Amino acid sequence: MRSKVFKVTISLIIVLGIITTLILVFYQFPKKVDLVSPAVSFYENDPSSIKNTSIRISGTLNRPLFQQHIFKGTVTIDDLEFTKANGTLDTYVLDKNNGIHSGNLVYHKPSKPGEIVTVSMIWFDDDFEHINIVSNWGENKKLSLLIVSGSSYEEAIDTQKKMRDKYGSGFVPRD
Repeated sequence: MRSKVFKVTISLIIVLGIITTLILVFYQFPKKVDLVSPAVSFYENDPSSIKNTSIRISGTLNRPLFQQHIFKGTVTIDDLEFTKANGTLDTYVLDKNNGIHSGNLVYHKPSKPGEIVTVSMIWFDDDFEHINIVSNWGENKKLSLLIVSGSSYEEAIDTQKKMRDKYGSGFVPRD
C-alpha cells in the first residue's frame, strides 16, 4: 500500500514539475505600459538647445524567463511629428543591466512596414520612470539629439547619471 501511495506522490510531483516548467518557459510575464512622461530634448552637451516635451508610451513589455524581453507598442514624442505619423516596430531588449533595458527604437511607415523611417537607441528602467533616447532626429545631424524623462535640463542630466551608474559603460551619452 505504501508503495502505491509513493508512486502516486512521485507521479504527481513529476506532473506538477513539468507543468510549472512549461509555464515558466512559455509565459510572457506581460507588463502593461500606458504613460505620459514629461521630458526634455536637447543636443548633446548643449543646454541652450533644450525644449520641453512629453514622451508617450503605450503597449506591453513581455518579459519571458530565459528569453529576450520585447516591448510591443508605441513611443511618441510630442514635439516630433514623425513619431506620431509612423509606427513603432517591436523593441527587442538587446541588453539589461541592473534594471535598465536598452534596445533599438525603430519607426516605420504604417503603409509599408518594411520601410524604415529612422532608428535610434532607447534605455528605460523596469517601471519606465527613467527614459533616455539617443538619436540623430534633429535639425543638426552631426550632434546627437537626446530625449530624456524629466521636467528640466538638470533633471534630465540627473536621470542620465542615475541610469549610467546602474547600466554601466554601454550607456549613451557616456559622461
